[in-house]
Amino acid sequence: MRERIAWLKRDLSTLELLALGYSDVSSTYYFTLGIVALNSGPLLPVTMLLGSLSLWLVGLAYAEFGSAIPRTGGAYYYVHRELGDTWGFIAGWLLSFDQILMIAYGALGTINYLSAIIPLVSRWPINSVLSILVIVMIMVINILGIKASARFNLTLLTIDLLGIMTLLVLGYYLVISRGITMPRLSFNYAYLIHGLTYSFRGGYTGIDVIAQSTGGEAMTPYISVPRAIISVSALSTAVALLISLLTILSGALTAVSSNTGDPIGALARYLLNNTYLSAYISISIAIVLLISVNAGIVDFSRSIYVMSEDGLLPGRLSSVHGRYRTPHLAIIISSLVAMLFVIPGSVELIADSYAIASTMVYLMTMIALIIFRNKEPHLMRYFRIPGVVIRRLEIPIVSIIGIAIYTFSIILIIIIKSIYVLVVLSWLSIGMLLYMLNRSSRRT
Repeated sequence: MRERIAWLKRDLSTLELLALGYSDVSSTYYFTLGIVALNSGPLLPVTMLLGSLSLWLVGLAYAEFGSAIPRTGGAYYYVHRELGDTWGFIAGWLLSFDQILMIAYGALGTINYLSAIIPLVSRWPINSVLSILVIVMIMVINILGIKASARFNLTLLTIDLLGIMTLLVLGYYLVISRGITMPRLSFNYAYLIHGLTYSFRGGYTGIDVIAQSTGGEAMTPYISVPRAIISVSALSTAVALLISLLTILSGALTAVSSNTGDPIGALARYLLNNTYLSAYISISIAIVLLISVNAGIVDFSRSIYVMSEDGLLPGRLSSVHGRYRTPHLAIIISSLVAMLFVIPGSVELIADSYAIASTMVYLMTMIALIIFRNKEPHLMRYFRIPGVVIRRLEIPIVSIIGIAIYTFSIILIIIIKSIYVLVVLSWLSIGMLLYMLNRSSRRT
């Protein structure tokens, strides 16, 4: 009988990790920019900048974890390792919810942005059918192998960055040539709170793909994982801040906030007044959203792969394809479930539900980092976050800030978006039922 191959292939470079991670992060604020602008008003750059704290905090935590224990699984593995089976499963299962939503919003977002050249495609049910076809295409690419998937991302990422740079360079040139008039940024408590409710979770959550999915597939994970995470965080923060500032300085806030389906396309049309150039920008954004479909499938499949390997989900889900050495069953399952979310064609439901679960997981990750620092001090850390010592307990600085930020974010979500918290809790209830049934079956 042929022995089952049960390892994942290490062949991702730092640049390929960067491509996977940047597409994951940038796609969320490309998709949510209009909604954040609608809720932030003239404070858009402020909320986007403050929201970037979420990206940096969890990114730095992942960098230390990944440089010391380069294992596939990311936040799930870190929480599982430090807090035990139950909390580990909760972390992995909650993240899987956002990964499915990422696949769904990436597919729908791709079609919505393509409506700049073919308006008919954004109408239901055409958008749902085309979104399903997009998911099927990316599913096949992932089954063929993570290397092919990463190279696919790298090619599309280059096209996307060219489009964004075109928008930024031409946009700022037009603003400067017309004379910059600084708008009056009067403080508005409601704008700040509602904007942060989205930007803390929706605009900057997505760094998971590097640590969660590819830490076990990088060629030199001790070096490449921290480098890729820091590079993604810096690039994504800079681009998001430049876009939000351009929106305010150019007076395009109304145009962007009233076109939540394709906010970057609306900004391009407002600034450039050129049909072909605006269409090119929209296509480049559609490309990065297409990449996010891939990132979501990669995230989900590796997460399920590791949880099943650890006995928290049925072992069959950890099967690796004999030829391509990819977790093909988990890839297929994630794609099929995501298709259910795109059938209604509702962008609003996905945007409001997205990343609530991740915020909860990031809070657990900050606690796990404290335990990791004190429980396993003997492990070599090629990247180490400064910390403070309180009664012989060393606490990383990011954990102190992160616990405060994520607790505050969860409170905001409960107060302002409570109905969507119930959606996440329903998903968690389903997962806990599966978890208990699996544990019961293993005892018998």
